[in-house]
Amino acid sequence: MASKGFFSTPPVMGHLESYVPPVGSAGQAVQLLSGPLIMGLLFLFQMVKKNFSGQHASKLYTHIWKFISKAEARDKVGRIVQYGCRGLQGALTHLPESFPLQPYKSVVAEVQTTLAWARRTHRWGKEMPHIPALGEAISNCDVLEACQRAVLITFLVQDHIYWLLKVGILKFKSYSAIQWHRRNLRFITLSHVLNFSLCVREVMRIKEKQKQNDPKYSGSKEAVEKAESAIYDNQRMMVRYFLTFFQMLHVSQVKVMDDTYIGLFGMISSYIDASKQW
Repeated sequence: MASKGFFSTPPVMGHLESYVPPVGSAGQAVQLLSGPLIMGLLFLFQMVKKNFSGQHASKLYTHIWKFISKAEARDKVGRIVQYGCRGLQGALTHLPESFPLQPYKSVVAEVQTTLAWARRTHRWGKEMPHIPALGEAISNCDVLEACQRAVLITFLVQDHIYWLLKVGILKFKSYSAIQWHRRNLRFITLSHVLNFSLCVREVMRIKEKQKQNDPKYSGSKEAVEKAESAIYDNQRMMVRYFLTFFQMLHVSQVKVMDDTYIGLFGMISSYIDASKQW
């Protein structure tokens, strides 16, 4: 019997998985060259940039990769695409079957589902920073903050249970995985309502401090700008929570609406979140 040698499959050439596989068609050649070609184009772009700017470094490029290096930023960008897919699926239901994107409906749905599960997998441990905040809110007798933190933590823990149900580690007699998930979405819906209320309270608190001429919020250009920035940030988040409230009503099927504008809502709210990481 001939010896196969050390390698189970040829590492360099002669196998479809080798560095240099046998090429059976022009289409396969294009597929194999796609990676090296893109790498070459990126290299060419970098050299052209060097010739024009005199340096390889780029502040914008550095800022972008630092942005996408953040787990939270990647999560929110992923959610933009996820809800974009939902919106596209909704739009396709209103378009004729002859529309060019109709054959890709199942692909769009798969992208949406894959992103949702990738984000859910990386959500493990996300409740941890909220636990000390819950304790602090209770110690300060801040009922609204404590309720929001408690509901959010509950949602995140139950979201992990959904993951365990989906992969088969847990099995519940009374709930299928999707039923558990839809029930859990009611918790995050309530969390959005409470978060909206917290933003309203904070805006009112800042404005009241300004009326009282509190030096932290008035009296100097820097203090006023800081106060106005805080008000603006809270108002943006109020828009975000308003949109996500309707998103969750729809996804949980408490109130089924149209994927088209729910997808748009999701993209806008996700952009607001992503911009905070920029």
